[in-house]
Amino acid sequence: MAFILRNNDRSPGPDTPGVARRWVLPPGRLPDDRVTLEVVRLDSGAVMHLDTSVDELLWFQVLDGQVHAGGEPTGPEFVVMIAGGQRLRIDSPSSATVLVARVPHAAEYDPVVRDGLVCRVDWSTEPVLDSEHDSRRRIYLASTGLWGTEAVKGEMIFYPPGAAGAPHHHEGAEHFQFVLSGTGTALLEGTPVLLEPGDLLYNLENEVHAFENHGDEDFVFVEFFVPGLSRTVWVPGVNVCTWRPRETDVHGRPAARTLEAHVHGQGRV
Repeated sequence: MAFILRNNDRSPGPDTPGVARRWVLPPGRLPDDRVTLEVVRLDSGAVMHLDTSVDELLWFQVLDGQVHAGGEPTGPEFVVMIAGGQRLRIDSPSSATVLVARVPHAAEYDPVVRDGLVCRVDWSTEPVLDSEHDSRRRIYLASTGLWGTEAVKGEMIFYPPGAAGAPHHHEGAEHFQFVLSGTGTALLEGTPVLLEPGDLLYNLENEVHAFENHGDEDFVFVEFFVPGLSRTVWVPGVNVCTWRPRETDVHGRPAARTLEAHVHGQGRV
C-alpha cells in the first residue's frame, strides 16, 4: 500500500562533523530495500564522500545552496549519478542541503551498472515537455538517454494552480515523489491526501494515484522509478496523456537535445 513519510518525521542518520544526515526513506523500510533516500545538511567547509559498491547506483540533487562535486560547482539545477564502484567527494564552500538516493541492487535491474557509471545532468538545459490535455509540465532528470542505464528513471513535474492529472498506475516498477515546493493533493485509490515540501510519497506497483493542485503556486516534485522501465495504465475513460517536447528549456533557451512526443513509459528518452 502507498505510504507517506512527512518532512518532520525523518530519523537521524550517521552524522559526522559538519554533516547532518536525516533519513527520508531509511534502510529496512522497503521489504526488498530497492531504494533509500536521505536529506543531508552540510555546514560551510564540510566534506562528504559518496561511495558505491560494484552493484550499487547512487544519485544526488542539491536542494539549496551549492557544493563542489568532484571539483565541479554543483547547484540545484544538477543531478549527479555514480554507480559500479565509483566514489565522489562533496565539498561545501557554504551551507547546503542535498537529497541523496541509493539503489543497492541496481545491477539486478541493469548489469551495465557494474561498468562504473558517472553522469552529471543539468536539467535546466533539458527540453520542457507539455501535457497534451492540461497545463502540467515535465523535465527528465534520469533516463536511458541521459544516464546510460535502465536501472532508474526520473523527472521533475510541475502542476500549475488548478492543474490535475488523470488517475493511473504503473506496472513493472515502484516509484516515489519527493515534494520540492508548493502544496498538492495526492489521490490514492480515490482518497485525497495533502502533500507539502519535504514530504515523500511512495507507490508500489499497481496502486492507482493522481495529483491535483488547489493552491496558488506551482506544485513541484521529483519522481523516480526503480527500475526505470515500467508501463503506465490509465483508469478506463480518461485521456491517455501524451507529452509534447518544446524546442526550449525552462529558461526559454534552445534545449540541449531533441525528444519526440511520447506517452509516459514509452519510447527512448
